[in-house]
Amino acid sequence: MNNPALVCQAYAFATVVLWSTAYVYTKVALAFFTPGPLGLVRCAVASLAFLVILPVMGKGRGGLCMPAARHLPLVAASGLSGFTLYLLAFNEGSISLNPTTNCIVISTAPILTAALARMFFGERLPVLRWLALALAFCGVVLMNGGGQGFMLAPGMGWVLVAAALISLYSIVQRTLSRQYSSVQIAAWSFFAGTLFLLYCLPQTVAEMRAAPPHALWLALFLGIFPSAAAYLCWTRALAVAPRTSLVTNYMFLTPFLSMLLDFAVRGGLPEASTFAGGAVIMGALLLFSLAGKRG
Repeated sequence: MNNPALVCQAYAFATVVLWSTAYVYTKVALAFFTPGPLGLVRCAVASLAFLVILPVMGKGRGGLCMPAARHLPLVAASGLSGFTLYLLAFNEGSISLNPTTNCIVISTAPILTAALARMFFGERLPVLRWLALALAFCGVVLMNGGGQGFMLAPGMGWVLVAAALISLYSIVQRTLSRQYSSVQIAAWSFFAGTLFLLYCLPQTVAEMRAAPPHALWLALFLGIFPSAAAYLCWTRALAVAPRTSLVTNYMFLTPFLSMLLDFAVRGGLPEASTFAGGAVIMGALLLFSLAGKRG
């Protein structure tokens, strides 16, 4: 396959498939682990994977090197926002939310990222994109289920925090990308995220000892596939893409893939409010994308 457009879309599709598994299997893993220890195991496994992968990738911007001392605060911020705090919030929200609701709320991250880019980099948003922001928020409220009015459920609040954190990670990553490759940034972010989660180590060891073998395999899966492997595929997709939109538009498939996987694994479908609110949010994301093409 020599067509760059087809290659990047193949990598992008692989990424969203891997990411969709995290929303389903995190919910399953939380029956055996609490949010902090599960986050530590996922980060530690991904970090070990990058320790093996980076030297193999060779020297230069794609290889293993120490970040400059002046960049360490940014690396720390990247690890905190993209992995430590993100995984804590994501795991906490996953306790009470079904995977599809979780995934759809996280899908607001591209919109939040654009809002942060306006704040930090002065990137202007057309009116239609601000309308998309408001529409997405209405969808989140609708997805809460009607009976609770405009009061967000605790789990949804945690996932909104996770979406904001992964958006902040993208802003920090953009700053670091001037000196380092995306693979290096992801690797050092995982390393930093693992370091900041080490306070959970005693509890993690205790929970791993009590967990059945299949729960340990599940934690290993979460660390390798939707973490390390997904970030490698995403990085490769962006590297070969003729246009970034060919890659990022695949993020809109994640909620649908997550719903299908949840149905296959757990045998249950989301409530009607999830479909209604999800449709509004997906419409907002589509409006956001189309507004960019017009601008």
